[in-house]
Amino acid sequence: MTAISQLGPAEALSLERRLQRAIHRAPSLEAAAQEYARTVYMALSDSLVLLRVFAIVPWRELPAEDREFVRALSEAADMGAAISPDTPVLSLLGTMGTEPEWCERRRSVGHLGIPLISSEFVAGIPMISRLLKQIGVALDWIDRSDVAIVGKTFGIQSGVFYVADAATAVDSRGRKIIAAQPFVARHGVRTVFGVGGGYVGTPVYTTIIGFCRDAISPAQTEGFRGHIARFKAETEGLVKGGRIFSA
Repeated sequence: MTAISQLGPAEALSLERRLQRAIHRAPSLEAAAQEYARTVYMALSDSLVLLRVFAIVPWRELPAEDREFVRALSEAADMGAAISPDTPVLSLLGTMGTEPEWCERRRSVGHLGIPLISSEFVAGIPMISRLLKQIGVALDWIDRSDVAIVGKTFGIQSGVFYVADAATAVDSRGRKIIAAQPFVARHGVRTVFGVGGGYVGTPVYTTIIGFCRDAISPAQTEGFRGHIARFKAETEGLVKGGRIFSA
């Protein structure tokens, strides 16, 4: 175990190769995401409180339980009618953290999926809005229902989401970017970061988000671009073969 700030070039490269081996023969994107989360969390648990892997996936591709969760979430916001088979959903695929329920996605109650119904809806969720914008996924395509743009444009991008201090950082409206402040306080969360990248020719976009107990610089989070590149390389065949979720 080590801290992210202590990763030198050789250690960072070794971890990249280790995570690539861990996901090499994964039978689904979900399985690969869980192996990634486990491998990297165990290696960097001196820093990481929680590590999660999400993917933007069409609603029709979700397991039945996830579809019902997303529909209920939409209905609670009076937007249930906006859900369609093509609605993009930011879906939790892999998770590891200090709490037992954070180590299996089906036990992560309340976080199985966030429907990207409209730019207005997403803008109402400060962390997700900032995350998508900073990793390079502009929100206007949601209103146009232009899911094809994910594969055409975002597939070649790998931006970085960065929040220096989760307890104090606010957006342009004065809202805490990390809204779950009890979680931040209880676990001493400082820096939150994320990287992402899409798969050319598909509507799937994968995002890695880390919640750290120490202060991580923007330069140190840049190294996780290599993680998303290796993750995509190992899972492209799974995505294009439609093997998103485990049976």
